[in-house]
Amino acid sequence: MTYALGVDIGTSYTAAAVWEAGRVDMLQLGTRSASIPSVVLLRDDGTVLTGEAAERRAPAEPARVAREFKRRIGDPTPLILGGTPYGAEALWGCLLRAAVEEAARQRGEAPAAIVVTHPASFSQYKLDLLDHAARAADLGTIRLLPEPIAAAIHYASQERVEPGAVLAVYDFGGGTFDASVLRKTPDGFELLGQPEGLERLGGIDFDEAVFRHVLNSLEGDWNGTGDPSARPAVQRLRDECREAKEALSYDTEAVVTAALPGLHTTVRITREEFEGAIGPRIRETVAALERSVRSAGLTMDGVDRILLVGGTSRIPLVAATVREMTGRPVAVDTHPKHAVALGAALEAGSALAERPAASAGATPQPPGEPAAGSQPRPAPEPLAPAAGPARVQLAAGGAPPGEGTADAVAAARGRPRGIVFAGAAVAAAAVAGAAFLLFGRGGDEAAAPPAAADRATAAAATATGPAAAAAATPTAAATTAATVAAPTPTPTLAAGTARITGITVSGNRYSVAFETAGFQPALPGQHVHFFFDNVPPQQAGIPGTGPWFVYGGGSPFTGYTTADRPAAATAMCILVANPDHSVKQGTGNCFPLPR
Repeated sequence: MTYALGVDIGTSYTAAAVWEAGRVDMLQLGTRSASIPSVVLLRDDGTVLTGEAAERRAPAEPARVAREFKRRIGDPTPLILGGTPYGAEALWGCLLRAAVEEAARQRGEAPAAIVVTHPASFSQYKLDLLDHAARAADLGTIRLLPEPIAAAIHYASQERVEPGAVLAVYDFGGGTFDASVLRKTPDGFELLGQPEGLERLGGIDFDEAVFRHVLNSLEGDWNGTGDPSARPAVQRLRDECREAKEALSYDTEAVVTAALPGLHTTVRITREEFEGAIGPRIRETVAALERSVRSAGLTMDGVDRILLVGGTSRIPLVAATVREMTGRPVAVDTHPKHAVALGAALEAGSALAERPAASAGATPQPPGEPAAGSQPRPAPEPLAPAAGPARVQLAAGGAPPGEGTADAVAAARGRPRGIVFAGAAVAAAAVAGAAFLLFGRGGDEAAAPPAAADRATAAAATATGPAAAAAATPTAAATTAATVAAPTPTPTLAAGTARITGITVSGNRYSVAFETAGFQPALPGQHVHFFFDNVPPQQAGIPGTGPWFVYGGGSPFTGYTTADRPAAATAMCILVANPDHSVKQGTGNCFPLPR
């Protein structure tokens, strides 16, 4: 039966939930619990491990493991795993792909709709990075949903929330704290004011507090934590400390077993000692919540209730402190640790349930497409490990599709080493019309003679400025002449160049056939960039000026959906890129998009 999937990729743990026939349940991602650690490990053979498998291998391969990288999304400095650079958003994409693949394995088919959550404080730049990274799963279109809205959706499914009611969402997870203010509307929830957060505070910091308490309680100046041979034992001790922290939510004391090299003992910690260590940090979270309320133009008296979500909110001192400092009613979600994933699944299911009514009489939407009226975000691809060809996305925020003007693009085509229109009709098997070549590298490559439709364009290619922009657009008469002109032989590719040879549409996805000469695209080595022709080629490798795709796989390329096509785009382009993602101008072409 058709189902929808909600995924919550947290700093410490990743969880997913499934909506099916109006019912929502957690998806069992791990063998011991529904959630899995947000951990990614790159093995020396190029295999990418995630979750529990990555956690098991981590002690033996510490230089190849990444944790808590959600905090690093948007940081241009990559993480290095076994010598291979990864953007944090690429590792986020690996976890998303793992969750979706596990859902498909258990259900026997891919989900028909997917919603993935993100912190409400994420900037548009970070959201763009997540969009690009999500393409790794090759899922079609997904939706991104702010975490507090997902939590509120789940809460409203359990408790009645009247339109106009104001909720403050206090989200205390494993790695971060976030506070947001929402108002219930007839159609859902809207964010008020400015979300606040503490990016370096979460349950893992409270784990560390227990760990330090244990170390400080050991006899002598034990410093074995710095000994590489002691790492497995230290990791076991950290696990014991985390379990002790969780036990203190239900008991007044816990005992930690410290089995370290040359030392075997137990350490007792009471709830009072634990609360004394974490109390000041909890008060910081309430202060952040109050700032968010003020930014919405409200006082605490204007908040109907404070919703506590996130695993760390289950600590008794959290609810007590929030209630005492704010004076407002506190509601703890029935599933605080999984509220966000459950809410995301409800949202995905709602969109899925609306499809028949929204598309009555129309062709059914392919899997992954959002319901009519929703706000889809295109679904991207992350950095892949160096071993073997793999699909990869450059960590570049980029302007949204369609922002490049036609004049700017045409002017770019007229610059040296820019785009030159070849204009002759391609072979009968290819799409009829002019193919736009980017081979103008000062005569390094032989180009085909321009047909009638391209003579004006070729002349414009030697000019600059607005005149070149105007000249670079073929007239209707010239286009007609090009259509009936005799085919021009396809030029032989020079070494170090690439060429798109055909584009078709399969479902909602472009299938782009291409070829290269003198190299095989691979990462982190020489590869290719794909982009629509509304992006000037000079900007096809500059962070923040995209969007474009970094690709290190074989033909065909299927990274773009038809929904990704900007209104101003008429063609898709390819350029050869260096390992650092700088593109080599004049090393590719543009090919007309199917109508």
